[in-house]
Amino acid sequence: MDYILASLSLPFFITENYLLITALVPLLSAVVILFTGKWPTVSNGITVASSVLLFVYTCLCTLYWAYGDHSQFILINFGNNLHVSLKLESTGVVFSLLISFLWILTSIYTIYYMQNNYPDSNYSDFLCFLLVSISCTMFIAFSGDLLTTFVFYELLTISTYPLVTYNATNESTIAGRYYFGVLFFSSLVLFFPVLGLLYNEFHTLDFVSSGIFEFDTSLVTFTAVCFTMLIYGLGKAALMPMHFWLPRAMVAPTPVSALLHAVAVVKSGAFIIVKVILYTFGIDNLQRFAQQNWFAGGWLPYAAGFTIIAASLIALKQKELKRLLAYSTVSQLSYIILFASIFSDLSARVAIFQLVCHAFAKITLFFIAGSIITKTGEKYIDRIHGIGRSMPVTMVAFAIGALSMIGVPPASTFWGKFLIFQAVFNSGNIALSVFVTLVLTVGTVLNAMYFLPIIYNAFFSKSSKNFFIKKIPVFLILPPVITAICTFIIFLVTPFILPLC
Repeated sequence: MDYILASLSLPFFITENYLLITALVPLLSAVVILFTGKWPTVSNGITVASSVLLFVYTCLCTLYWAYGDHSQFILINFGNNLHVSLKLESTGVVFSLLISFLWILTSIYTIYYMQNNYPDSNYSDFLCFLLVSISCTMFIAFSGDLLTTFVFYELLTISTYPLVTYNATNESTIAGRYYFGVLFFSSLVLFFPVLGLLYNEFHTLDFVSSGIFEFDTSLVTFTAVCFTMLIYGLGKAALMPMHFWLPRAMVAPTPVSALLHAVAVVKSGAFIIVKVILYTFGIDNLQRFAQQNWFAGGWLPYAAGFTIIAASLIALKQKELKRLLAYSTVSQLSYIILFASIFSDLSARVAIFQLVCHAFAKITLFFIAGSIITKTGEKYIDRIHGIGRSMPVTMVAFAIGALSMIGVPPASTFWGKFLIFQAVFNSGNIALSVFVTLVLTVGTVLNAMYFLPIIYNAFFSKSSKNFFIKKIPVFLILPPVITAICTFIIFLVTPFILPLC
């Protein structure tokens, strides 16, 4: 291992600040594109090359972590144990690898999507903001404390706002206002004050293995207030009622939708929730606090369950494919939150597993939605009947992604539901076990009700009238096919990995 790290680190200039260097790769690439924007071919090449380089660096960081380097890198020290810092731990390893891998496919897809759908525009600024948002997400994955998380969480909102409003229409302007308003309101009114409360009480905001809390009955009310403010302060997790910005943001170009729903934004919200449960409050502490006071965390499974069902019911009524996928995202994110809210080591691992599975499946669906728009110009579900006969490979990939949303084989999310039953029944909470069983059952049925008709009509219904089809580049087809294959591979290998967990 020493030889591997030594041989790999020198060519890529990996130093003791390797986490900082890795997270800065997309940002530095964005700066270069600012000066090369008049040459689209150069900008495109830089975008793809930086995505590959980011994945290489992330793999290298993972090697350092696996080798035992868990040190915390202080970027800015304000004194009195308050700082901006980076630290890699297990959840951050998984999240950073997920981001960097999917970003390779997203960058390729984005270039060809923009060339086909915005042929007369110079989209270098679009690529710049995409790269900046990925850099912010990497910093969130590597954050070593809650202050660092907050800073880059806000920068992620700022950097993605121009992407949501990119079409410069009245609809996109309104969507941008909702996007910026809801996310900034929730974070500044709820998230930011918690930082002060926690620092005043514990004199640290660092992420530590068992949390900064220690169980004390005098802290029950304090925990209830802080936990509630943090969960709803993370508006990107789209837990109802903080969800309504997300469907409106679907007016953005499809690569932005994929970024919002599968790679960066909403995944950052869900990831941070899992991280604060593990490393700020602590699983054991939350279990004991919730036993003392239902408001100190005991309410979260029920809020997540309500969001799962309510969002699925709304999705049933949607006629536009991207809006249907948006409400599906609201529902699926709450599966991750529901799993994490059971407050056990197993449920936390299952939540991260579900996050990964959902990322691959949902980005597949959004990629294909963009391909359908590019190929047919249609965005409504009832106007794409029979499209499976002209796009068979693409729609088979869509079917795999849709089955993942439903949570049945051969979808990887099936294992997440299987494992969470084990976790919740091991908890000994009968009421929670019954509730989770009902939510998963009803959620599965509702997901089937709005995804299976799309699959059936795509392959077996008569083609929609006025169905114009044009040829699209292979690089709009290849990324969703790869992510669908990854989804299927995860389903196959999970049974062999489970005994090792």
